[in-house]
Amino acid sequence: MVVRVVVVGGGVSGVGSALAILQRLPSCNLTIIAEHFTPNTTGDGAAGFWEPHLTTGTPQEKIIQWCQETWELFCSWWQYKQQMGVSFVYGETISQDPVPEKSWQHVPFAFHSLSHSECVKFGPQYQSGFSFGTVTAEPLKFLPVLLEEVRALGGSVKMCRLTSLAEAAAEADIVINCSGLGARKLVPDPEVYPCRGQVMRVRAPWVGRYLCDASKKSFAYIIPNLETVVLGGTNQDHDWRLEVDPTDSQTIWDNCTALMPSLKKAEVIKEWVGLRPCRESGVRLEADELQVDSRIVPVVHNYGHGGSGVTLFWGCSKEVADIACDLIHKHYGLPSRL
Repeated sequence: MVVRVVVVGGGVSGVGSALAILQRLPSCNLTIIAEHFTPNTTGDGAAGFWEPHLTTGTPQEKIIQWCQETWELFCSWWQYKQQMGVSFVYGETISQDPVPEKSWQHVPFAFHSLSHSECVKFGPQYQSGFSFGTVTAEPLKFLPVLLEEVRALGGSVKMCRLTSLAEAAAEADIVINCSGLGARKLVPDPEVYPCRGQVMRVRAPWVGRYLCDASKKSFAYIIPNLETVVLGGTNQDHDWRLEVDPTDSQTIWDNCTALMPSLKKAEVIKEWVGLRPCRESGVRLEADELQVDSRIVPVVHNYGHGGSGVTLFWGCSKEVADIACDLIHKHYGLPSRL
């Protein structure tokens, strides 16, 4: 039989999961259903900075596994696929507050805890921090390429607003739920909530390093992308506003220019707001099932990535594919390890 796979969600998690499944099970009939596709997903506005962020509730061992597998993919893209929008960037994170140990610090390049003397070079108020080499992988550049790879493997896309997962399961043999913030209503899962992020993009080609102030009272980050530099930002839990807030704009500008005064001469290109799909218990990546009329339809949930959607996406996608293939074997008798 030809297994019908429906992936709910057109962001990095949905498209990544679809691609990972098609690579494992090329004979399946796969459709991605989403209200928005690139360039209109949350990820399309992100800087794509690889660093686990806002993942409270997710087991550390899973964060390490998923972020490392994604790191390896990004490194291969940088080496072999320049069209994917990956670049390497070094820099520092500094803080007026104590910076906790990072469980993932062995994954990127040259992670180094900063001494007090290294911190105060940025200002006498800074007490702790770290530096490392990482990558930025810009979804605005790589998502269209991944979608084309999905189509090349026989997958299709459907732009549609769903009201429930059961609606997606009506003509599916298995559902992959990568609905992000939409999972709050589609599952429904009341643990899902937004963390509002506002950023601005500026033209500042002289900025070649990232710099982040992780202090609570002066939070700011400066992340160079290929064509612009991203200035941020906000972490506003349970805030659903998608409009640019002028007060936040001023705070971002003031904090970033205080951190790097040369930015005062930068040209502002764009301002943007996105809602990070957070979840109180962290990432939900597990098997489930739906009753649809007389059928039991297996489901794989993959949502709740917070501020780490890009950082974790390929590791999570590979695990989704593993679980999906096992469920297809269990329910439909097809090989589980392809």
